[in-house]
Amino acid sequence: MLKSKILSVILLSICSSLYSQSNKLLTYLTSEKRYIKSLKIGEEIDSLSYCKHSWLSFGEDGNYIMMMRNKEKRGQWKLSDDAMLKFINKDVIDYFKIQKLNNKELLFSTIENNIFYTMHLYR
Repeated sequence: MLKSKILSVILLSICSSLYSQSNKLLTYLTSEKRYIKSLKIGEEIDSLSYCKHSWLSFGEDGNYIMMMRNKEKRGQWKLSDDAMLKFINKDVIDYFKIQKLNNKELLFSTIENNIFYTMHLYR
């Protein structure tokens, strides 16, 4: 009986910690517009830090707006418990793993057809 109570307390603590971490990620994502610093496709890096017209905004309502070189893209986004971002745009669904997220920067990446894609954003 004591073991089950201890196990319950441990599981509750873990769930509470994961919920808190998930809320923190959501707060960081939706707090402000983030400017795209660079986009890496394979070995090629496209620096966009000079361009204030390349940004990404996550809405609390689950919608996103991405502006890249004055071209707008809209869709829905979701954050999974394992820090995966899911972007839904019409019939296309893309998954990205969050590598770094704090109040200053966001870095996420994916692999598709053996090509590594990384986007680095900042506030």
